[in-house]
Amino acid sequence: MQMRTIEIDFDIHQMIELERKNFDEPENSALRRLLKLPNAKSEPPKSVAASELSSANRSWSRSGVELPHGTEVKMEYNGQAFQGVIEDGAWLVDGLKTRSPSDAAGSAARTKNGGRPSLNGWIYWEVKRPGDSRWRKLKSLKPR
Repeated sequence: MQMRTIEIDFDIHQMIELERKNFDEPENSALRRLLKLPNAKSEPPKSVAASELSSANRSWSRSGVELPHGTEVKMEYNGQAFQGVIEDGAWLVDGLKTRSPSDAAGSAARTKNGGRPSLNGWIYWEVKRPGDSRWRKLKSLKPR
């Protein structure tokens, strides 16, 4: 198969990297999966390892806070509301997977001039874990 070089922005690169199953998997394979294309003929289908199966539906955790798979997330910034979910250890907001609340906030929100803001996601996000009856500020879950 003939390969070509293309330029992509950081957000696209990040999505491809988050889609890769391991560091040995070619970026092209992850991109084909994201685009829902069949494996290329030169790329034999890979069997799913037991370690990959065990990582399905995993929680996200950082700084003593654990958010189970399926946790709903929401925030408001600059008059705009954003919603997402914790999916397999990542923040999924507006179709973009990120690994931190700050990256999720900055990727989703825009300044009044259309730029990407630098936000502390711990301050902006509210979460509703499976089984919770109410929304809670993410920062309130941090151990003191």
